[in-house]
Amino acid sequence: MVRNQNGNTLITVLIIAVILNVVFVGIYYSANHTAKKSGTRKITTSSLNIAEAGKENVYGRIRHGQYSPSKGKRELVADDQGFENGKYTVSCSTNASIDTVWIKSIGTELQISSEIEVVASILPDLTFTFPPVRGAVTARSRIIVKGNITIDGREYDSLNTYRSGGTFGVSSCDSIFVEGSSTIGGNDQIPVSKKEFDTYRTTVSQEFAPVSSIFSSPEEFLGLPPGSLDKYKTGVLPQPFHGVYYITDDCGPVHFGNSSGILIVHNLSNDAHLQLNTGTFKGLIITDQMDRIAGNALILGAVVTLSPGEVSTFGTGSAVIRYSPQILSNLGMYCTNIEKRLTEISWKQLTK
Repeated sequence: MVRNQNGNTLITVLIIAVILNVVFVGIYYSANHTAKKSGTRKITTSSLNIAEAGKENVYGRIRHGQYSPSKGKRELVADDQGFENGKYTVSCSTNASIDTVWIKSIGTELQISSEIEVVASILPDLTFTFPPVRGAVTARSRIIVKGNITIDGREYDSLNTYRSGGTFGVSSCDSIFVEGSSTIGGNDQIPVSKKEFDTYRTTVSQEFAPVSSIFSSPEEFLGLPPGSLDKYKTGVLPQPFHGVYYITDDCGPVHFGNSSGILIVHNLSNDAHLQLNTGTFKGLIITDQMDRIAGNALILGAVVTLSPGEVSTFGTGSAVIRYSPQILSNLGMYCTNIEKRLTEISWKQLTK
């Protein structure tokens, strides 16, 4: 009887041991499988984040003008670019107007890849409408035109070719004085000298024009929100330059070379002075005060002065300022440093 009990106990112990071994083996394999799945899921998430990083890299390069997509074709922008513990490969295509981009980005880590496809619109950070210029020169203060300068409000194209029509040579919210050998033209009237100015005064110029809020700041004149030009403020003006450049101190004498865009010389005291000298400029100049133009610069577009108090002097040299609505209608084209704004239209993860 004792032997049977001992035998039964031994069998029971063996059965329990076998069951425990099976349970432990099951737990081991289950934990191992869970760990593998968790690790795979973690790497998959990481590879997706890497793909996102590749997309954002292309966004940043487009935004800051470091990369411009080519029309009508898909091109490789980044090939196996290292990022954290993995790498990304990104391709991009755009439409004919370069206002929409299609981006594919593949992120890879430890042989596990995730692929995303996004569509985004591209718009300039700043959009310029036709500025409210009243003449080739639009001024808040009294204007003195002297030297051998020519200010011509007749219409010219971007190639400096005269067309027809136009506006005033000089429009001021105060009075206008013509001295020396300087000339002013406008509204289809060829530039006239001091001797003929009184005869054609109301044709080629506008005096005591209404004071408007457009003279309160460069942003106001350009129809932009306050502070929207702050990122373009700089202490150094490249020569030549192409884009928006905002100087908050006296500037010049400026040698344009062959420059274009929007040049702003303005501070909160409305007493920043601009001096010009030589070269060609296509675009819009906004300054508190024009100190003088001493050289033979050619300006196609328009010039604006904002200061209400002090006299602005145009002259001493043989410069030419010509009104060009064609250039003023396309200021954005001459401002190559304008940042882009990308808005994501769609995002999807591609499955394999």
